[in-house]
Amino acid sequence: MSGFRKGTLIVLAVLALGGSRAYSQSEEANKIFGQAGASVLAIISYGADKAEIMKGSGLALAEDVVVTAYHVVAPAAFVEGINIKGKKVKIEGILGVDKAHDIALLKIKGKLPPLPIGTIDSLAEGARLFAIGSNESGQIILSEGTLRKFVDLGADGKVLDLSLSVPEPYRGGPLLDVSGQLVGMTLVLERGLKAGLPIGALVSVARTGGVVDFKAGTQENYFATAEGNTFAAKIASALDEQMTAKLHMERVVRLKPGDLPAQLMLADILFKQRDYTAAAAAYKTVTELDPSRADAFYRLGVIFMRQVRFKEAAESLEKAVALNLPDKEVHLELASAYDELKDFAKAAAAYEKYISLGPAEAWSAQQKLGRSRINLGQFDGAVAALLEAEKGQPKDLKIKGDLAEAYEKAGQLENAEAVYNAMAALDPASAKKYHQWAFRAYDQAKKYDKAIVPAQKVIDLDPNDEMSYFFLGTTYHNLQRYDDEVAILQKILAVKPDFGYAWYQVGSAHIQQKKFKEAVAAFKKYTELSPSEPNGWLSLGVCYMQLKDNESALEPLKKCVELKPDNAVAWYNLALVYVNLKDNFSAKEIQTRLVSLEPGLAEKLKKYLR
Repeated sequence: MSGFRKGTLIVLAVLALGGSRAYSQSEEANKIFGQAGASVLAIISYGADKAEIMKGSGLALAEDVVVTAYHVVAPAAFVEGINIKGKKVKIEGILGVDKAHDIALLKIKGKLPPLPIGTIDSLAEGARLFAIGSNESGQIILSEGTLRKFVDLGADGKVLDLSLSVPEPYRGGPLLDVSGQLVGMTLVLERGLKAGLPIGALVSVARTGGVVDFKAGTQENYFATAEGNTFAAKIASALDEQMTAKLHMERVVRLKPGDLPAQLMLADILFKQRDYTAAAAAYKTVTELDPSRADAFYRLGVIFMRQVRFKEAAESLEKAVALNLPDKEVHLELASAYDELKDFAKAAAAYEKYISLGPAEAWSAQQKLGRSRINLGQFDGAVAALLEAEKGQPKDLKIKGDLAEAYEKAGQLENAEAVYNAMAALDPASAKKYHQWAFRAYDQAKKYDKAIVPAQKVIDLDPNDEMSYFFLGTTYHNLQRYDDEVAILQKILAVKPDFGYAWYQVGSAHIQQKKFKEAVAAFKKYTELSPSEPNGWLSLGVCYMQLKDNESALEPLKKCVELKPDNAVAWYNLALVYVNLKDNFSAKEIQTRLVSLEPGLAEKLKKYLR
């Protein structure tokens, strides 16, 4: 069986997956292979001792010019080609190389049909591609895959990210589109890294002007050179194979320790790997090699932020700013560093600078600026910043919460309440909490008349929350609206008669109304529920005294001083009860106690003693 026939059978074996779709693919692949297979060589490199070094593939760019991967032929003293029919093709030498892109142009003796030149411009993500190359046995075969995406290498152009399964000897073989046109070359690098070089790189290789014999060449291991490792690292990093990229760049740095671009690229790769300790060391080396590298100081600052080394982060970021780094994000990072250091003045200045540069999403920085101004006590400025943030994110509860806080601290409580109402509308499940915050703001400011509405809203949302009734009751108490206080507390006591605080507050309201009988009833209920609370007994005793029922007042007051022996007011009132009950001896004993406990009350009590 001829070599060509063997190759055809291998194509069918690779692509025959079953079904009509598989059949159509095999037919198309066979067509492309039939058109292009004769334009491909298996390439074998030999050393001076004629021992085989490496296998690869080559493609016919012209009748007597073959393109392959430079690393395939770089170490060779001799190179041999084998065509699709299994016949040897003499390779006379090198016509040109592009070491930066791992490309070599070879001069052959004889002729091959050149491949039709295509373009990558017609390729889209997911486009079908056909790779032709040599297998380990030297047979020319075809594999089908797809283009994942184009990857930009910056100044080095683009490479193709391929979804393609091929053996290592495919390196240097052609990549063809569905029409069979040449769109690139397959690269298989160390650690199985695969990519496609676009056709533009292949046709741009400069020629030496003559044929250079392999023996007269450098004869080098491409991946032992700085150029080879740099190129491989760039491709690996762009394809997010960061470990492979790291290994290549570490080789470069060992070869050229003072090479600034190499150190910077290694640092960037380590940063992508999140190996922040190693990345920081590499960026530090960059700054030592070139103290004007603002980008290195910036990345160093970012790393220090992630390592929670905020002082060092601020220092590095300040250097990046001083060196006029054009990236506006440096000001945002710097502001965050100062925030963490609680240097809010510098944080605010950095946020302001960042915002002035017109970032696309300024609202987040506006919010943080607002927080910094709150911490600085600049509440009106905080309100202004947070209103700007709210324009960008009108439904953001965190921004609204900060805005409400700024309004509160600026004394604009009605505006704060309006924000809390808006938050309640946006987040009904937490509405009770927001109305409680509005109530708290008015209560702390002693604007009790304004506190009534949010307090009532809390009750409406949760009618079984006894403390909400209690707080509204105390608000009425502070407004001297005692009837309203008693009425609201009686509502919750009808449902929860064991709510002791409510009974105490009812009693206090009745005292203010001078309804001492009603107060006695409330405080008796309170002392039943909270017998260890001395204030309840004191209040009960005082109410009995107001009713001139000194005998009934005696025991509650004795209970109070039993529970709280240092309560001078309770002792004083107990002494008055003894006076009224004609027990001057007991009253004098208390007067003696008060001399050390509360001299003023002891002196006041003297005038009642005989």
